[in-house]
Amino acid sequence: MRLRRSPSWLAFGIVAVCLGGLLSAFAYLSAVESTPVLRVNRTVYRGEILAPTDFSVVHVGSGVDVRSVADSRIGEVAGRAAVTDLPAGGLLVEGSWSDATQPVGMARVGARLAQGRFPVGDLRPGTPVSVVALADSGAEGKLPGTVPATLVIAPTPQPDGSLVFDLFVPLDQAEMVTRLAAAERISLIQQGGTR
Repeated sequence: MRLRRSPSWLAFGIVAVCLGGLLSAFAYLSAVESTPVLRVNRTVYRGEILAPTDFSVVHVGSGVDVRSVADSRIGEVAGRAAVTDLPAGGLLVEGSWSDATQPVGMARVGARLAQGRFPVGDLRPGTPVSVVALADSGAEGKLPGTVPATLVIAPTPQPDGSLVFDLFVPLDQAEMVTRLAAAERISLIQQGGTR
């Protein structure tokens, strides 16, 4: 017997195949579509100032449920302070940075210290330290004593083995600390615990 072909069923089959192809293409494109976002290159500790070199651009799928930050916002992030520790290799997320603020009544000073004048270990931003004034061989009289301080950022290593420290110190003692640091007459003592 000869089979009869129905034009309507044939047309329906063609339309169904086309729709299936379009849906498959849409699903594939949705799966592979990606967005360029910021990835953290190094561990950034709370309180450190963010720099453009701290980030690189990676592509993540549009379906990833993470509050990531688009690479186009690098100008908004650079120069701000991290409000949480940002692990290396992780994605930068919304709310992990804010304006770099200086505590009221505090001054920010820098000091370069030779080996043996600072504790060895993991000195993170927020670490409480004491600045100790060292004796001057040609001076007489009482030493200024110790000054409480807080690390602003992680110390920066120098080629000669010294470290450059960025510290918050009480405003009324900032000048003294700066003068002693310039004369290489200070040492640091790490206090118990970190933030």
